[in-house]
Amino acid sequence: MTQWLNRQDIYEGKIIRVSRAETLLAGQTQRFDIVSHYGGAAVVPLRGDRVLLVRQRRPVVDESLLEIPAGKLESADDDPAARAQAELGEEVGYHAGRLIPVANFYVSPGYCTERIAVFLGLDLEPTEARPEDTEDIEVVEMPLDEARRMLDAGRFRDGKTIIGLRELLAYLAREGEQ
Repeated sequence: MTQWLNRQDIYEGKIIRVSRAETLLAGQTQRFDIVSHYGGAAVVPLRGDRVLLVRQRRPVVDESLLEIPAGKLESADDDPAARAQAELGEEVGYHAGRLIPVANFYVSPGYCTERIAVFLGLDLEPTEARPEDTEDIEVVEMPLDEARRMLDAGRFRDGKTIIGLRELLAYLAREGEQ
């Protein structure tokens, strides 16, 4: 466990906290800027041979991105599977009969605690989509072959989406071998 020296919070925002801290590493005192974030959950919904994605404007990077449904955890105790299921319903209007965990990764562990849990959403049942008032989401239902081609061509720019789609393809390849 890291022993932080002189850790001081310098900013507290709506979804992050920023701290400055020092620790001993490799026999030397080293400084770190730390962005603390509760993390998130994402789901790759598969309906037949089609994957459900969302296109939404991301002002921070000034782009509209094609992504898998996802959302932030509200606290350290928030259940990632429950959050993934909730986001699936809110953003694309489906409930997964099976939610399979496939990845759990740090976004950028050199400075940020954000970790995203990724699930496959299978055996989908329609429900009513309920996007948040602040979300402007377009649901994009895409043939899996097209998503594979886009992935191979490097056309997705969101990390959780790239990881989620790769995990879906690996899962389907494994299932096809049985």
